[in-house]
Amino acid sequence: MNNNSEQKADFSALIERAKHGDNKAFSEIIKHYYGLVMHYLIGHNVKYNDAEDVAQEAFINLFRKIDKVNNVTTFSAWLLRIAHNLLIDKIRKENKIDVSGNEYELEGLVNDKTPEMEIFSNNEVNDMFTGLKSRERVILELRIFQDMPFAEIAELNGMSEGNVRLVFHRIITKLRAKYSQEPEK
Repeated sequence: MNNNSEQKADFSALIERAKHGDNKAFSEIIKHYYGLVMHYLIGHNVKYNDAEDVAQEAFINLFRKIDKVNNVTTFSAWLLRIAHNLLIDKIRKENKIDVSGNEYELEGLVNDKTPEMEIFSNNEVNDMFTGLKSRERVILELRIFQDMPFAEIAELNGMSEGNVRLVFHRIITKLRAKYSQEPEK
């Protein structure tokens, strides 16, 4: 069994334990996914405090709906869809949510970073996100740093998979151009 299969099996077992009322298993799920949810929300330019509120509510909903989790491979997209819907509800109810989020607020979040993310310092990551639209930041974050499949990103953002691939390609082209320029002497 390869490492990815082992991780999925371990996560499946964690979900099953949480379904049977194991609070420690649920806490581990929160620890693992809290950073992802916060990155997603802040990537949509939501202020940190509002993002925390929405993330907390998303995990409360997850706790209530944990029995509905059937597919661990689409779990993160499902959780982010919950957060997305809660954000929309919050905006509709309050009609005053602060969406002037600060991308530097991402630095303090706990998150299981992928090997790709580990090679960048926080400043390099922030520099990479500078100049990208919020939708582009979210797509880049989910695809590169969270290793989410294009189909899940498309579903989460209400886009076609082809459109997500096109936007991603444009982001990569933009970043290549940005970083391939000769440094000034």
